[in-house]
Amino acid sequence: MFDPIQILLTVIVTALTVLLVIIGIEVFRILQEAKKTLERVNRILDDVEVITETVSRPVEGMSSLIAGARQGAGIIRVLSKLFKGEEENGEGEE
Repeated sequence: MFDPIQILLTVIVTALTVLLVIIGIEVFRILQEAKKTLERVNRILDDVEVITETVSRPVEGMSSLIAGARQGAGIIRVLSKLFKGEEENGEGEE
């Protein structure tokens, strides 16, 4: 009926089929784990984004405060130079 070669080929094909099915199942599990890992990384990155936004808002406010203080100091310097010039002009006339 069957030659020994046909039996051997049938056994080999069956073993390879079983092996490929097992490998396919393992690849599927690995891909599921990779998906879970990427979802965790995505959540971590979302948290980092929220934290950086929370930190950047006060820093931006402080930057605006410092810029306003510099502008105020510049105005004070200009006004003090203006008043010094008027005082010197007024003293020389008397």
